[in-house]
Amino acid sequence: MKNASLVGERLYLRSLDESDVGVDYVGWLNDPEVTRFLETGRWPTSAESVRAWVRRFEGSRTDIAFAIIDRASETHVGNVTLNHIHPVHRTADTGLMLGRKDFWGKGYAREAWSLVIDHAFRRLNLRKIVAGVVAGNDASLAVLRSLGFQVEGTLRRELWAEGDYRDALRLGLFAAEFVRERGGARG
Repeated sequence: MKNASLVGERLYLRSLDESDVGVDYVGWLNDPEVTRFLETGRWPTSAESVRAWVRRFEGSRTDIAFAIIDRASETHVGNVTLNHIHPVHRTADTGLMLGRKDFWGKGYAREAWSLVIDHAFRRLNLRKIVAGVVAGNDASLAVLRSLGFQVEGTLRRELWAEGDYRDALRLGLFAAEFVRERGGARG
């Protein structure tokens, strides 16, 4: 586990860096199936534009990007972020992308989000995490709800996805509501 920051049962998280930007990663961002519910993927993405995006996290006090690494194969399978970390309000937002389709539907998103959210509440002393989901992204919505997130609002017909304007759901999670493991909230 090279430079592991947060370790789970099947995966670990480490800082995302420019060495992660390769053919596979750029391919994820140019795959309409991977990006169909993401802000990225509307126009072709180049390796240089991805490297520039990764560089913005270097030394940032308000944004953290983790590479999601499968422990068994040491394969980079996606990324999870904490963004807009606010030291006064003690809030942040989170996003996740699983680029490797063979890891979809197997609990990797839940495990990665669980690790980063636990880190946000325990180590960064945040009190609330928010996430956005495009209506129709049932998989992400289910994962977030399983972690304790609740829908706090809807922006009607806010985002373009799959050939139509879709609602954007805003979800929120307070530390006391966080469900680390299936079966109970963090106390």
